[in-house]
Amino acid sequence: MIAQFFSDLELFRHGFFASLVLGAVLPLVGTVLFLRRSAFLGVAVPQFSAAGLALGLLALPWFSGPWAEYLEHGHPPTWYLFVFTASAALAALLVFARIEAASRRGGSEARLAAGFVLASALALVFLSASAVGPQFLEAYLRGGQILLVDSHGLEIGAGVFALVLLGLWALRRPVLLIAFDPDAAVAFGLPVARYEASLLLLLGLAIAGGVMTAGPVLVFGLLFLPPLAARQVAGSIPGFLVLSVLVSLLSVLGAWPVSLYCNQPYGPGAVLLASLLAVCSWAAGRRRRAP
Repeated sequence: MIAQFFSDLELFRHGFFASLVLGAVLPLVGTVLFLRRSAFLGVAVPQFSAAGLALGLLALPWFSGPWAEYLEHGHPPTWYLFVFTASAALAALLVFARIEAASRRGGSEARLAAGFVLASALALVFLSASAVGPQFLEAYLRGGQILLVDSHGLEIGAGVFALVLLGLWALRRPVLLIAFDPDAAVAFGLPVARYEASLLLLLGLAIAGGVMTAGPVLVFGLLFLPPLAARQVAGSIPGFLVLSVLVSLLSVLGAWPVSLYCNQPYGPGAVLLASLLAVCSWAAGRRRRAP
């Protein structure tokens, strides 16, 4: 049984390694959003990134090089799609950050929710109108996009996430200070605006890489559910980070046999496992706090 599983997994080895990369990095990005109380950004921005991907598919016949590669190999070049997904994610982050900074009456959550709905509609319209979109529509809706990852997609995704990890490590101290005490960060003379812009860039790259590789369903799940589970039992910031990654990796690994042998889409399977772990964590945390 185990030998058969690894034999079947060999067919999707690029997607398997891509899922490990996503499982290690996206929950760290989610913890940053959680600590900054910006969880709604992680809902709306991946959907805008998906709309950018759909726009790239719609515009594919207008670019001779990517179109020729699609006709030869049956899929667009990964770098081409990443340009669209990253541009859409960064544009959405910039717009929402400006709206939040300019708003004095609140309501930013409502605007993000409206943006999510708009981006969802645009993604579906672009996919339906594209000459190549319909063949990607089912994978997009079912969350099984990671099964289609090839070697080029894995290389680009791994490179993007390595850059994100290095950036988060370099910014870890100012980012935590700004998240917990922005007034102290200003008092210490930190260039808050520059750090905020750098963090938005890293968030945009991580979300775009995730959407391009696995689709928005899995990105949503790995951004929020592992940190939510870790929060219930973690006693420190390092423990919070480690537990978030552990929950995420357990979810993405456990989803593979479910997907291969139960004929279920991979993304929703990983999200359901992460949800189950979050519920178990909540129960354990509640029991530990009980008198």
